[in-house]
Amino acid sequence: MQLSPDGSYLLTNGMDNKLCIWDMRPYAPQNRCVKILEGHQHNFEKNLLKCGWSPDGSKVTAGSSDRMVYIWDTTTRRILYKLPGHTGSVNECVFHPTEPILGSCSSDKQIYLGEI
Repeated sequence: MQLSPDGSYLLTNGMDNKLCIWDMRPYAPQNRCVKILEGHQHNFEKNLLKCGWSPDGSKVTAGSSDRMVYIWDTTTRRILYKLPGHTGSVNECVFHPTEPILGSCSSDKQIYLGEI
């Protein structure tokens, strides 16, 4: 899980194959889950698949057991990119703080950097 850059929202990645965006602001409605993003997969390995925000908060990313890196638009909830390359579950993805670069690591023991 990870807080948004402004600290208002929390991104979580669940075993139910859903990323949830939770409203963390004071006095938020009781149902704090404001968005659900789908498309990636967990599997029997039950690896911890971390998720993250882009520096401007407009995109989120998560690893997947289908060996892909997923990037969603937080406004439209649509998958923007489904990036191949790894041969094992993608365990973590991170956005570069100032450049359009994404890093990912996998249980295949590889680290990839790519421009988006």
